[in-house]
Amino acid sequence: MGAPRVPLEPPTPEQKAFLERAMQQYGKATYNFAYRLTGNEADARDLTQDAFIRVYRAWRSFQPGTSFLSWIYRIVTNLHRDELRRRKGRFQEELPEDNAPANFGGQRPLAVTPIEDYVERQLGEPLSKALGQLSAEQRQVVVLADIEEYSYQEIAEIMGCSIGTVRSRLHRARALLRRLVERAQRPT
Repeated sequence: MGAPRVPLEPPTPEQKAFLERAMQQYGKATYNFAYRLTGNEADARDLTQDAFIRVYRAWRSFQPGTSFLSWIYRIVTNLHRDELRRRKGRFQEELPEDNAPANFGGQRPLAVTPIEDYVERQLGEPLSKALGQLSAEQRQVVVLADIEEYSYQEIAEIMGCSIGTVRSRLHRARALLRRLVERAQRPT
């Protein structure tokens, strides 16, 4: 059972304003990044929610003048890594066909639209499928560099590694991505 939970103190007006501003300005970008990492809507929503809970709890640790997006991407990255470690070794069963997503009467839920539309328009099917075949770490470095257009320094800060590590991971991920796309485009 563990120790009893200590109730959170009510938020201060500054804390509330900080969180509301952050969610309004960066909520969609945070969700899109989480979606690219997880590859599915439910996990991306959970990851985004958990990240903003962390922002709420640690709002005073944000350094004004630095990039909030880099800070929250770092939080999302760490939460995603933790979840992957927790899941490792757990059997992941596919949902049966009768649990397919409900039809939204020709309209998709708003939360899915930005990523799916972007991937469909910009990346194309072979590239989006190949991106889905990369490991989470490889997908993350490619998304940060080639889609989000972060600098190597910013990526290193988000991923918690050196610039040299970012360069080598990105080089290997791009090479693998290229091979996967070429393989997908070959006539069978």
